[in-house]
Amino acid sequence: MSPDILYGLNPYYVVILVLLLALVRIGWRTFANYRGTLFSLTKTVVYAGIYVALGVGFSVLSFFEGVSYLMAVPETVIVAAAAYESYRYSNGRISFWKNDAGSLFFKGGIGVYLIYLAGFMIRLAIDVAFVGPSMFDFASIIQLSGTALYASMASDLLLTLGVGLLIGRNIRVTRRYLMIQRGIEVAPSLPNLQRIRAR
Repeated sequence: MSPDILYGLNPYYVVILVLLLALVRIGWRTFANYRGTLFSLTKTVVYAGIYVALGVGFSVLSFFEGVSYLMAVPETVIVAAAAYESYRYSNGRISFWKNDAGSLFFKGGIGVYLIYLAGFMIRLAIDVAFVGPSMFDFASIIQLSGTALYASMASDLLLTLGVGLLIGRNIRVTRRYLMIQRGIEVAPSLPNLQRIRAR
């Protein structure tokens, strides 16, 4: 693709394409976590950062679309409470194991991803349907009202819940990994699952 073609692309469609690709990648990660995937501390931290950045980005964007800044208060409370509860209760839903080569795998916490995905998809759909290309032009962004505004607020809360749940889950996963590395926890050997690969 030549630079001239790239220059002629509408930035709105480029951003939407990137967000859709991110959505596909999150869906793929959800499926990978359902089956089990090779553990990587770097990937765990990086993906968590991306999920949080997307959630915060959409929440901030909604303030330019007519949502009251006071919504930041319940959103912050939801993130903190969801992270705490997810950290407490995800422990029993996450499992680690090693294959014959000693590689560490894990899976679990799929419900957390599904909640995040739902919030992300609904929030993106609202912006595409009601705001359109001006969603990234803060000088002339459309102000939502009525049903669209309430739908935006509800999807923000759902996405915020998903962000909090993912934070708590990933902190728990990281802590479990560190416990295994230090020999405090032992990951069982399950050689029949050794064909699962990193995703």
